[in-house]
Amino acid sequence: MKRKRAGQSTQASLDLISDLPKDVMDLIFVRMPIRDAIRTSVLSKKWRYKWVSIPDVVFDKDSLTEGASEIERAHIVDQVLLHHVGPVCKFSCTSYVLPCSHIGRWIVFLSRSGIKKLILLVKFQDAYYDLPSSIFFCQELHHLKLVNCKLKVPPMFKGFHNLLVLNLAVYTLEDDITRLISRCPLLEKLKMDVWCHRHYRCFNIHAPNLRCLELTAIFEGLSLGSSPLLTNMSIDLCIYYEQRRNLRRGNICSLNQLIGYSHGIERLALKGEFLQFLSADGVPEKLSTTCDHLKYLEIHINSNSKVILGYLCILRSSPNLKELKIRYIGGGEDLYEEAELWGGERQFDCLFSHLQAAEIIDLGTIFGLQFIRHILSNAPTLKTMKIYTTNNVEDKGISMFLKEMLRFPRASSRAEIIYLGHYKEAIER
Repeated sequence: MKRKRAGQSTQASLDLISDLPKDVMDLIFVRMPIRDAIRTSVLSKKWRYKWVSIPDVVFDKDSLTEGASEIERAHIVDQVLLHHVGPVCKFSCTSYVLPCSHIGRWIVFLSRSGIKKLILLVKFQDAYYDLPSSIFFCQELHHLKLVNCKLKVPPMFKGFHNLLVLNLAVYTLEDDITRLISRCPLLEKLKMDVWCHRHYRCFNIHAPNLRCLELTAIFEGLSLGSSPLLTNMSIDLCIYYEQRRNLRRGNICSLNQLIGYSHGIERLALKGEFLQFLSADGVPEKLSTTCDHLKYLEIHINSNSKVILGYLCILRSSPNLKELKIRYIGGGEDLYEEAELWGGERQFDCLFSHLQAAEIIDLGTIFGLQFIRHILSNAPTLKTMKIYTTNNVEDKGISMFLKEMLRFPRASSRAEIIYLGHYKEAIER
């Protein structure tokens, strides 16, 4: 009977992972940078081709050699896909400037590989990448993220019938966006930062399963259709100068239409000049439906009287609000008149019965102080109020604001005011 060498026995006992099941090995590989996964092929003959069936192929800043040229990086991606065996569940390529012709080839390959999650961030100088039509043949997609691309949806596109998450930061036309969204029947999360050579007239978003919506764009109208499951919504609108004169025109979307019909909304953010847009044709004292589920509200305001009234309308309709975040973006009209409007007890008849946290950003006017005073005096459960001043407020002004705030009456004995400095400097720290 032959004896095993001591070294061989020790080596065998130390190799605890070479014979692990494939699904376990895949879990190990997907937690490694692709560069390190490929390097395992030199460990032994058993390991030479283990990495080629990895289900998640991710190229990020940790994946390729720093300083490599565009062609060298593209060649590495080519070789990985060429040697890959089996389905590719996830493909992600970010942080690189890569040749267009290679990207198109990869998308064709992925469309035939059962791709479920595709993340593509294309970096070009002063240009957008024209997506090939082959991307619309990726019928098993569950998650799609595209950045710095030019998106054109073919008229014959049948839809992504499995897509749950869509994240776009692209150049595209209004009709293409409408066509794409309407043909994703299971869509639950939609995030769009979109632009084109002119502003969009109206976004028509029809997604009956939508739960989360984030939209950043320049547009004239927004129609959500029926979204009964929507719980999280963030809209950021920048209005062109020439649009400001034409805001009174029978808005395609009003406060009642946007918020009043979204009965289950829990988190709401109205950024940029969106509230001014919603309030252009006037606002009711209360919404047609009480927002009983709304717990978090973030809003950008200016001193325009309609913006203030629109904001108060939302507050009166949100009895269970717990978190409030306000950012003053400047602008508006008749600052002192609007400050008086804020100070009017009749106007500010909102009781923050459940408010626990408030955050005020870019404080720098009497206008802001009046609002802080009313929150403190009407929020019996308030725990913290965080305050950031605008960058143009000097130390003397800050001292004056803080002294004034300390004199305000507080409905909550536990309310703590926390001053965090200038906002821009604070977020950069």
